[in-house]
Formats: sequence, structure tokens, C-alpha cells
Amino acid sequence: MDFSRMPHADADELTRGKRVVVVGSGKSGIDIVAQCAEANGSKYPCTLVYRTANWTMDPNLKWGAFFEKMMTSRLAELMVHKPGEGFVLSLLATVLTPMRWLIARATETYYKALMPMRKHGMVPDHSFSAAMLGWRISVLPDRFYDAVDEGGIVLKRCDSFSFCAGGVVLDGTGERVDADVVILATGFDADRLLSGVFASPWFREIIVAEPSDTMLPLYRHCVHPRIPQMAVVGYAESAASIYPYEMMAKWVAHLLDGTVHLPSVAAMERSVAEWESWGQWAKRRSGGFFLKSCIATATTWYHDQLCRDMGYSPRRKRGEGFLADWLQPYGPTDYAGIQ
Repeated sequence: MDFSRMPHADADELTRGKRVVVVGSGKSGIDIVAQCAEANGSKYPCTLVYRTANWTMDPNLKWGAFFEKMMTSRLAELMVHKPGEGFVLSLLATVLTPMRWLIARATETYYKALMPMRKHGMVPDHSFSAAMLGWRISVLPDRFYDAVDEGGIVLKRCDSFSFCAGGVVLDGTGERVDADVVILATGFDADRLLSGVFASPWFREIIVAEPSDTMLPLYRHCVHPRIPQMAVVGYAESAASIYPYEMMAKWVAHLLDGTVHLPSVAAMERSVAEWESWGQWAKRRSGGFFLKSCIATATTWYHDQLCRDMGYSPRRKRGEGFLADWLQPYGPTDYAGIQ
């Protein structure tokens, strides 16, 4: 049963009034746990079983929104390397690396001080800086830790678990957790879903590109250089994925309309190689926490490429001034005029 594909009413019916165990502390995992706790309260507590704690941001904190804006602004992207950036931007990213580290360290210290992560054993083992590159960061649901204190959410950290009659057993401690429903929020194999579209073994092989574990070989993250008749929208991950997916869809629409023209196969493959090289760098710097085809720290850079292809200026805040363009994060409203 695929919980993520269920209608909301059916999903609510499945978990309401039941003891639920959610496995996985990623974005989906903590959201599902919070929803179950809101519906069932402490009468039927929801248990989160997780191996690794991930960084979360609370936008309700006084400086939370500020740090979030700082990390998603054009200025923040100057502090990280970008695919195909050239010598000057590469040098600038290297020079500004200490500033990026200081911002990440300040953010990490701030959240540790104001959120009860230590109290509940939810302090990640990796740094906030590493999490930023792979964007292993999620927005904390409202009143998440309040629900933990009230007994609506129970946190259980362990390396593995086993199923048993009536629930799960946490390996290592042997503790049994009773459950009516177990939800595995552990991700899914997107590569298999994509390659399964093709009947041809050759197409299956080149679309996923087995040697690469950082980027899917798609030009502009949409079109395979050797399969230009097919476009993929929604594979690459970002900090807020919906509006980047909308930008991909707009780019594909312009491609179909003839406004965007694909370069040669060799040129597209060079662009793909630049993103692959950048992904390898991000994976090394993040200590292995980089998710495949994650463009979170280069989202604006990527959107700039799409804008130029479609004939639009990448500077979308011109009416708001120079500082706004560099210090304010880009969002859906900035690209609303692109049709």
C-alpha cells in the first residue's frame, strides 16, 4: 500500500484512532508523525523510529526566518561552487567559504539553543553545513516538540528493527513497540521508476547512468541528450521543489513551442558533465549526505540558466533594488511573469 498516493480522506481513515509507527526521520516522516499526533493525541501516540536525526528549521523562531532567507538568497549561492561557474566565481566561492561556514555554524548553534533537540536525542551527528549541501534539512511542523512532551509523539532511535505480531521490535534493545499501522517513510527508488518507462534495455541503461550516483544525465535536468523526444519534470530535488518543478515545466513548454532550441548533443553532454562534476564536489564536501540530483544550493543559478534559455532576464527583482536581488530569497512570485 502506497501511503503517499492515497487520497487524504483515506490516509486519515487509515491512521485515525490507531497506534502508528513511522520509520524514517526525513521530511515526509516528521510530517506524517505530526499529522498522526494531531489526529490521535496522546491516547494513541505515534512512534517515530529513526536511525539518523536530521536538521530541522523552525520558522516560528525569531531568527529562524532570517537564517532561512540567508541560506536561500543569491548572496548565499556566491559562497558555494556552482556548475560551469568559471574562474572568477570559483575563486569568489573559495574566498567566501569561511563566511558560509560561520553562517551555518551560527544557525546550528541558534537552533540547538532554542529547540529541545538535545533533550529528546534529536541532535544530528553531522554539521548544518554538510546538511545544507545535500539539503538534508526540513521545516519542523508546528508544535512538534510540544506533541513529544505531551505524549502524542514518541521518539525511538535505533539502527534497525524487525516486524513481529502486533508491532515492531527495535534491534539492539529488543524493545517491542505495539502498532496497528507501520508506515515506511524511507524514500523510494526513483531511478527504477524512471527506467521502467522504457522497454528498450539500452534506453533504460542510459537514462539512469549507473556510474553516476550524484546526477541524472539530463540537460537542464529535463532532457536526455540522446533522447531529446522525452522530457522529465520533477526529478531534481531542491529546498522547495514545487516552484522549481514549475520552472522546468515552463522550460519544456518553451521547448515544445520552439522558443527554446536544444544545442548539439556534445554541448548538452558537456553541460551534464558540469553538473555531474559539481555533484561529486557537493557529495565530498557534505560527507556523503548529498542526495542524488539535489540542486538546493544552486537553485537560483539553475533558474538563471532556464531564464536565459527562454529569453527572460534572470534578474527577477529589478524593481525592488540591488540589495533585494542579492539578499532576498527567490520564490514563485519572482518567476510568475514567465509564461
